[in-house]
Parts: sequence; C-alpha cells; structure tokens
Amino acid sequence: MAYAQDCGPERLNKTNVVYLTLRIDGSLDEQARKAVDALLVEQRGRVVWHTSAATGRSYALLELSALPDVTQIAAAGANVYQTPIIALAVFPKVREALPPLLEALGGPGRPAAVLTCEPCSGGVVIEWDPQRASAAVILGLVDVELQRFNSGRTAELLSPLPPDSIARIAADGLQAPQVAPDRVLEMLLDA
Repeated sequence: MAYAQDCGPERLNKTNVVYLTLRIDGSLDEQARKAVDALLVEQRGRVVWHTSAATGRSYALLELSALPDVTQIAAAGANVYQTPIIALAVFPKVREALPPLLEALGGPGRPAAVLTCEPCSGGVVIEWDPQRASAAVILGLVDVELQRFNSGRTAELLSPLPPDSIARIAADGLQAPQVAPDRVLEMLLDA
C-alpha cells in the first residue's frame, strides 16, 4: 500500500531537496505516521509511504528543503537513514538458497553499499545505498547466489525512491545513459 501526502502549501525547489528514508518494523502505527506527517507539515515537505504486508515493514521517503531534527522521528520507532536507500525484498523459489543469500549480502564479506540484509517470511530484505552500488550490481549478486541452487526469484520494492534514483535505475536497465531526471517528462511536469 502506498500513500503520499504534500504537507505544505508550497512546492519544494527541486534543486535544494534533502531526502531521508524511514523504516518502521512491524505494522505501521497510525500514531507514528501522524507524527512524521506533522513534522513534514512544519517543514513544508512531502512524504511518500509504502507498507508491505509480505515483509511486515513500512518505508517512507521524506522530501524536505533542509535536514530536519530526526530525534522525534526516531522516538516514534523509526529507523532513519540520512539518505534515500533502496529496500528490496527478494523471495527465492528454492528455500535452500536463503542461508547463502543472507551470508553473501549480510555477512562480513558483504558489499560495502549493503546496509542490512535480514530474513523475512520466505525471503530476505536487502537495504543498500544506491550512491555506492547500482541496483544492477546488487541484483547481479543475488542472481549469482540463486544460480547455485537453480532458483528463480520474485522481488518487491519496499522503499519509495526519489526521481533521480528512478531515472538512474531506468538508464542502467535500458542501457540508455541519456535517461536522466532532466529528460523524463513526468519529472519535468512535476517541477
């Protein structure tokens, strides 16, 4: 379930935007969501929420004009990332692939970009910094581990992403480096 809210009367100047990602484990507490929304009202920002029933987690992308004091948000039970992250749930078709996948992406030799790799029901949740590793690199590592077990996978994107991250992932996937935020029509219309 996704939920977005513009919390202020003015639109943000897209050149000076600060993005943060929040993760809330368990069901999304209405009071915690309202506390975050209230903070965004004060800051005239924007929040996009995504809740995953399969993983029991909620993520929010905060879009602000300045870095906020996150102590209120952390007190509401949220993990706060000072940058936009990618959170992806991966569900291997072969269950025996889970322990090696957890070790490869969550163990001591994991890629430096991976922030966490934790089990969820029937899969793993991988969180990483897209400034340090592309989605293609992380998904390539996932697929290498799964190939050892001849396993396919399904995946669910858990974290809302800012426009420049979406454009970068599309450019990588399409092998079209000309795809950039300043060339995506939807982003230009939103500006």
